[in-house]
Amino acid sequence: MINIKKYNMKTIYNCWIVLSVLLLATSCNDEWTEEQYKQYISFAAPINDQGVMNIYVRYKTDGKVTYKLPLTVSGTTMNSQDLDVHVAIDPDTLNIMNQERFSTRTELFYELLDEKFYSFSESVHIPADSYAETMNIDFTLNGIDMVEKWVLPLTIVDDASYNYMSHPRKNYAKALLRVIPFNDYSGSYSTTTMEVFFRNPDGSIDKKPMVANSRTAYVVDENTIFFYAGLVGENLDKEIRRTYKIYMQFDQETKTLKVWPEDDRINFELFGTPDYSVAVIKDATRPYLEHHYVSFSIEYNYDDITSAPGAIVPYKVKGTLTLERNINTQIPDEDQQIEW
Repeated sequence: MINIKKYNMKTIYNCWIVLSVLLLATSCNDEWTEEQYKQYISFAAPINDQGVMNIYVRYKTDGKVTYKLPLTVSGTTMNSQDLDVHVAIDPDTLNIMNQERFSTRTELFYELLDEKFYSFSESVHIPADSYAETMNIDFTLNGIDMVEKWVLPLTIVDDASYNYMSHPRKNYAKALLRVIPFNDYSGSYSTTTMEVFFRNPDGSIDKKPMVANSRTAYVVDENTIFFYAGLVGENLDKEIRRTYKIYMQFDQETKTLKVWPEDDRINFELFGTPDYSVAVIKDATRPYLEHHYVSFSIEYNYDDITSAPGAIVPYKVKGTLTLERNINTQIPDEDQQIEW
C-alpha cells in the first residue's frame, strides 16, 4: 500500500525545488537588465615593469603623427548617454612615480614631455550606445632629444557637473605614456658579435673582450640614429650619457653610414667607411608576417673620460649590429604592426 502522507510530502518537496529554480532564473534575468557595477571611465594604458606604457610614434621631420589612445566605459550594460570626457596633463602623478621608483636619483627621472611636441583636445566625446572611443594625440617631434626619457602623463578629470566618473583605481584613470619616436633604423640591435676591448698604452688591445646582448638606437631624424659608445649604460646620469652619443646617418642611395660623436673630448676615431644592408624576409609559416633586417659592421676607438676622475680609459669597439623587426602586415596602423 502506498504511504499517502509520504507521497504528498515528496510531491510538495519537488514542487518547491522547481519553484525555487524558476524564481532564481527570473531573478538572474532581471539582474542583467540593471547595471551590476559602476560605469567608470578608464584609459586603456596598462603600465609595464618600468611604471609607464611605451607608445611608438613614427618620426616625421615636417609633419605631425596622430596616436590614438583608447578610453573605455566599464560596466555590465551598454552606455546609455552621451559623455564628454575631460582629459588633462598630470605632472603630479609623474612626480610621485619618479620619487617612488628612483628616490633621490633625479638623473634617472622621467621627464615631462615638452608641450611643443604634442597637442590634443581637452575633451573626448563618447556617444550613447558606445563603450569606447579614442583620444587623438598629435605629435610633432622634430628636434626631440632622446637622451631624456620623455613621458606624457594624462588624467581623466572629475567634476560634480560632469555626467561620468573616472575609475577609482589609479592605473585606470591615469596614463603615463613613454613617448618613443621611431624610424626605419631605430630600436634594439643584437650586439652579441660586437666586442669591446680595453686599449693598452702601446696600442694593443686586451685579449678578453666585453660583450652586451643588445644596444638601443634612438631617433635623431628620419635617417639618423644615435647609440651610446661601447657599453655605456642607460642607468648613468643623462649628462654622462650625452657625452658618449655616437650619431649614425644612413645614406639610402650609397648604403653607407656617416658616423660622428656628440663630444670631441672622447677622441672618437672611426676605421673605414661602414656600409649597411637591408633585407625583408617572409615568415616561413605565417605568410602575413615579415622579418625586416638592418645590419652593419663597425670599428672605432673612444676614450672613457668620466668613470675615473682625472684618468682616461681607452676602448676599442668592433663587430656587427643587427636590427630585426617583425611586422604583421594584417594590421593597418604602422605603430601596431611592429612587434615591439
